[in-house]
Amino acid sequence: MATPSDSEAPNDAALAGQVQRGDEAAFRMLMQRHLQPLRRFLALRAPVPDLIDEVAHDAFVFAYQNMADFTEGSLQPWLRSIAHNLLRDRLKAYARECVKHERYSEQVRWEMALEASDHPVSAESDHLAACLEKLRHHQRTIVDLRYEKQLSSEEIAQRTGRSTLAVRTLLMRVRQQLRKCIESQLEQRPA
Repeated sequence: MATPSDSEAPNDAALAGQVQRGDEAAFRMLMQRHLQPLRRFLALRAPVPDLIDEVAHDAFVFAYQNMADFTEGSLQPWLRSIAHNLLRDRLKAYARECVKHERYSEQVRWEMALEASDHPVSAESDHLAACLEKLRHHQRTIVDLRYEKQLSSEEIAQRTGRSTLAVRTLLMRVRQQLRKCIESQLEQRPA
């Protein structure tokens, strides 16, 4: 049996109209009606629990700011599409950050290894020196500019007439090539 408040409660479109006219109580009513279903929707999709509340909050903020775009029916599908897009953007940004951190870690490891190559004290650094000698002239030039002369990618690009992106790409490929070379030499080493 429906309570009087259920039968008297305005639909989402009516509440959205009231929100557009500045009625904050109408927006609170929409939040009470749709927050938990939206959180459940996000809980099934968000890999990190912290994202559930953040994305739900941001979805309601976006909905409030763009309430004129909502015209009829239930607010839930609109909120879900907003939340879905926000979550997708957050996950893409998180993936980009992970890639940046991984690349930075790899660069730091190689910088440390190349610094150690000036004073070979281990088999690994001997392997690195041998692998460095196998590089093509232009690859070795880029490596020398970056690690021996400590130039930035931008400075190397200016000196070599390449784009900054080309220099970074070449450095990444050279580091990968060196890593594979060292790994193969370590595997061939007698136990």
